[in-house]
Amino acid sequence: MRLEGIYPIVPTPFTDDGAVDHPSIERLVAFMAQKKVDGLAILGALGEGHKLTEQERREVIARYRALIPKEMGLVVGARAPATDPAVKMVEGARDLGADAILLGPHNVQKDRPLAEYFRRVSDAARIPCILHDYPAATGITMSVELIGRIFQESTHIRHIKLEDPPTGAKMQALAQSAGPDLKVFGALGGMYALEELELGAVGIMTGFVYAELLVRLFALAREQQWKEAAALFYDFVPLNRWEFQPGIGVSLRKQLLKRLGVFSTAKVRHPGPDADPRTIAQLFRIVEHLREKGYDLAL
Repeated sequence: MRLEGIYPIVPTPFTDDGAVDHPSIERLVAFMAQKKVDGLAILGALGEGHKLTEQERREVIARYRALIPKEMGLVVGARAPATDPAVKMVEGARDLGADAILLGPHNVQKDRPLAEYFRRVSDAARIPCILHDYPAATGITMSVELIGRIFQESTHIRHIKLEDPPTGAKMQALAQSAGPDLKVFGALGGMYALEELELGAVGIMTGFVYAELLVRLFALAREQQWKEAAALFYDFVPLNRWEFQPGIGVSLRKQLLKRLGVFSTAKVRHPGPDADPRTIAQLFRIVEHLREKGYDLAL
């Protein structure tokens, strides 16, 4: 599996009564596959993975594995408050067909237990693991020094999903301390995707619904067409910004997927908040603006 390129983080669809909506998963896979993304990442923070039961997680992973085209990779999010349950999560995901694990930290803000946790859990996974550095969601801040230590001690961790701003400064610090073998996925809503690619990111892993724009941006970056990449990025970054609003980002993306006919509902499991109608209408207005500028975006 090629662990680079565009890997959308996708939300988990639910029916109005809160059950996992498997027909919407089928539509979502088809929707993203036609955008020519390199893979999908499921059950992360956007995927409300922490709100699913163990049985639901297994069913969702198995469903995606059965649906995803063979040329696309499947990354499964895993995070637990302690090492032993995290080990069981990654082993289960691997056995169900995950190609890689997006591995978040436990809840203890201490370097030694964190380094040991990542080593033990990634060793148990025995497949590539992507270190998830997202303090706003996990409550855990990982220094450049700690990440370097984890990279040295954990042979299955060779990638990081970097969401600790300023991301550009941290990318440069990691390049100096850990070297080029630590591969970075840009994220954080894609709000700094252009600059992250300029700094050597191997891809973008975020929940942006219009992933075809990121696919185009990545292709331009690979071709070193930075002027064209900048023009594209500066056009769509307001849409990234609006989708990625703290607290309601999951709801906004589900509302957009419902509008596009991919999801049956925009249900967010409690206690996740729902976006208000005015904010949703403002989201659609940005898409309409891009359509008027000539972008072929569905709505």
